Amino acid sequence: MSHAYPERLEVVPTGPLQGVVRAPGSKSVTNRLLLMATLASGTSRLRGPLDSDDSAAMRDLVTALGATIDHGPEAAAPTGDGHAAPFWDIIGVGGQPTAPAQPIDCRLSGTTIRFGTAVAALAPSPVTLTGDRPLRARPLGALTAALHTLGARIEGGPPSYPPVTIGGGLQGGAVTVDASGSSQFVSAVLLAAPYAATDVHITAEGSFPAAYVDLTAETMRRWGAVVERPDERSWLVRAGVTYQARTVDVEYDASAAAHLYGLAAATGGRVTIPGVTPSVQPDSQIGPVLERFGAMVEHAGDRVTVNAPATLRPGGQIHLAAMPDQVTTVSALAALAPGVTEITGVEVVRGHETDRLAALATELAKLGTTISERPDGLVIDGRTTTGGPATLDTYHDHRLAMAFAAVAARLPGVTINQPGCVAKTFPGFWDALVGLGGEVGPG
Repeated sequence: MSHAYPERLEVVPTGPLQGVVRAPGSKSVTNRLLLMATLASGTSRLRGPLDSDDSAAMRDLVTALGATIDHGPEAAAPTGDGHAAPFWDIIGVGGQPTAPAQPIDCRLSGTTIRFGTAVAALAPSPVTLTGDRPLRARPLGALTAALHTLGARIEGGPPSYPPVTIGGGLQGGAVTVDASGSSQFVSAVLLAAPYAATDVHITAEGSFPAAYVDLTAETMRRWGAVVERPDERSWLVRAGVTYQARTVDVEYDASAAAHLYGLAAATGGRVTIPGVTPSVQPDSQIGPVLERFGAMVEHAGDRVTVNAPATLRPGGQIHLAAMPDQVTTVSALAALAPGVTEITGVEVVRGHETDRLAALATELAKLGTTISERPDGLVIDGRTTTGGPATLDTYHDHRLAMAFAAVAARLPGVTINQPGCVAKTFPGFWDALVGLGGEVGPG
């Protein structure tokens, strides 16, 4: 299929989806590595990065800050698992980003504007970052307040939402970051901290998925930074111990893989994903959640297979605070399971691309599903789900689109609006669905 999708896409149920499909490179890792390669001195090579709307936004940001990126030809460099993949070569700025004359457009990418704001703070002159309207509605205040405390100059004071104009460098010191709105606030400060004038001691407040911050800290260590962990809510970054240029393989995207597993679970199918390496990505722990619905998860080397029963069982109470992005997939499966599933711990997703809890409650109800919205989750009774005809709105949210695809692959008569929004993180998603035996067409 072409990646130019119609405004509406109908997924036609064809029975159990089966096959072997590779997940793309990790968005979370790709965007972190782009920033570290940018701040390093010398040339770094990323093999198998994610090429998506989000990573394109980050590439534009780092080049605006002075990095140079050369794209390698397709299938040019083998990764650690033997899979041939494209590569990007990044010539870094040695910790001295430049300030472009024009504002940097971060499009719809939350990681780009949040991580980018912290790196732009290192520029000697002011840098303005903005984005599309939905991005300008995503909170930024906890991050800008923290960077201001560390010495960054912010025009007009720390804004609560984009746009932001920032620069002047970071002095360092101690800072408390309210991470309840997003763990990305902590990760952003961490990523820039090695280039502060003095050590940076970060303490996080609020409830947040710590695994994403652990991913940031561990990746920083691999690139040469010194990140200590005085306690479970704080990090100490040594100033002057900076990133070193490297050649690395970008690991698979655990969130994308979870959506592919969801296709198997929803349709009673069997899907195998190769190249699943050990990872601290939170969504790599989706297996036990799928097993709650009755699926079997099999591990064989670097291959993971999800084998699902013809009828799912209800998931009971599932606490998703550690992997809030998967509220969409889990809700879709809950709508197909004949019983009650209660999802808790995901209040943070109300501030993602859209209010995902409200969107899930609205759209799944179109299928007849009885669904109750709670402040931090949903209660879903799949016994009432009848299916289409129904048109499900995605709110231009990639994870809603991929989760609704799982439902539509099981229930006839379901059309999905704005299917092209998957390009944010997984441009080849609909191709993957077709490759597993699915059928799609204009709705």
